[in-house]
Amino acid sequence: MAWRSRLLPGAFVAGVVLWSAALAAAPYALRHGAEGGVLIAGSAVYVAGSAICHQRAERSFHPWGVQLPVCGRCAGLYGGALLGLFGAVRLFRGRAARCVLAAAALPTAATVLIEVGGLVDPGNLVRATAAVPLGAAVCGFVAGAIRGEVH
Repeated sequence: MAWRSRLLPGAFVAGVVLWSAALAAAPYALRHGAEGGVLIAGSAVYVAGSAICHQRAERSFHPWGVQLPVCGRCAGLYGGALLGLFGAVRLFRGRAARCVLAAAALPTAATVLIEVGGLVDPGNLVRATAAVPLGAAVCGFVAGAIRGEVH
């Protein structure tokens, strides 16, 4: 059990950091003529992204003229998770954790509802920005669960 308390937090942090870096590095590598193993790794990020995201071009950012492996909303979630590693993750203790998660989900839920309702297309920047609090909150929730502070 002691190994778990040392290994899981580090693995979680490494996973968040590596996935966030991979999302930014993949389009950069493809734009700059990646070959061999780098091309395979970059392509693998896009394949992994397709398992969790619709990857619609019109809803994605295009740094370096190449579409990100995830849409704008997912990019905001992962960016929020990265920020959540450095933010106030200690907010997640006991029952209050679920309230924080629910509040953090409200901006994302609002953008989804206005899109589904056909009211307006909020655009990628708004989708991403609205998803940042949820990404940070989920990261904090998972970190708290790993520490045994959230059940």
